[in-house]
Amino acid sequence: MKEITKLILLFDNIALPQSAIKYLCENFTEKEILGGLEKNKEKIISGTKEAVYLKLKNAISAENIEKTLSKLQKYGVKAISYYDDEYPEQLKNIPNFPMVLYYRGDVKLLKEKSIAIVGTRRPTSYGREATRYFAGALSQAGLVTVSGLAYGLDMEVALATLDKKGKTIAVLGGGLDSIYPSQNSALAESIVQEGGLLVSLYPPLRRPTQYSFLERNRVISGLALGTIIIEAGESSGTLNTANHAIEQGRELFVVPANIFSEASAGSNKLIDQMPDTFTMSAEHVLKVLKIEGTKKNEEKKQQIIGDEKLIVSALYEGALDFDTLKERTKIDPKSLISKLTMLEISGLIKKLPNNFYELGTDK
Repeated sequence: MKEITKLILLFDNIALPQSAIKYLCENFTEKEILGGLEKNKEKIISGTKEAVYLKLKNAISAENIEKTLSKLQKYGVKAISYYDDEYPEQLKNIPNFPMVLYYRGDVKLLKEKSIAIVGTRRPTSYGREATRYFAGALSQAGLVTVSGLAYGLDMEVALATLDKKGKTIAVLGGGLDSIYPSQNSALAESIVQEGGLLVSLYPPLRRPTQYSFLERNRVISGLALGTIIIEAGESSGTLNTANHAIEQGRELFVVPANIFSEASAGSNKLIDQMPDTFTMSAEHVLKVLKIEGTKKNEEKKQQIIGDEKLIVSALYEGALDFDTLKERTKIDPKSLISKLTMLEISGLIKKLPNNFYELGTDK
């Protein structure tokens, strides 16, 4: 670990603002801070605040740097700073980029091509299905998925990616010593064990706040080539991530959803305001990002399992209406509607007039 990174970790541990950390790193050497604090007092205060200088005066020492490093080791957490080779170039290009990232897992994923997928904490069954489809298909195409490990659709992103043997990054809103929400602790461990990555802007023992969740949203979008919004209410924090993606110059994709559902009022409004964000398939996302998928249609068909396979098999005989499909597949009507919607989005089936369905052009 570089000496400058060790110093930044101490700055972060005593909760210096990111702007102050950046100023100190750009204007002073490690030696000037460690051994010449008093001499540089006026310059430090003029570039930051007196409160920053006082914090430094009380905390700067080689001993405290070692204590900071020991705390990371105690909780099995590692860290990189802006000055380390592992720090992702993609993140350096966003406004007010974080000077330090804490992590557990495969840090090399930060340099891989990735897609952020986010949505409401209170999804509908359609939202869950759509999330599983996009996360599964795009991870199979070679993209790393990025989300926040919150309740709802964030969880689905991680689960669907792991199910397809893909890699996922979860960006948390608090220290990595304690997963929030705690119910996702086992999922977090699975992400690490399966070669994924947990990331945080905050050192161990820093508890999440409403502000910290908003802060991590800019990292979720900043790490990725683009962000997919599945379902978002009108006041959803997901819209905050969408705004960050736009400000960062990233691609934004929004999946249409039920116009009568509160869960999708915000995301549908985004489509209304920015029609170019409209997307219905992983293929469209890959095309916009100029990425060639690694799975061909035939491979995709072979991986259909469960109820979806029953539907596709039934339609090999020719077009069928909803009632006939329900009778032949024995699938619950509500679940059948959801399955048909997702198969239609993926391009494997096509809806015809009078509630008939047939195999799509990918057959």
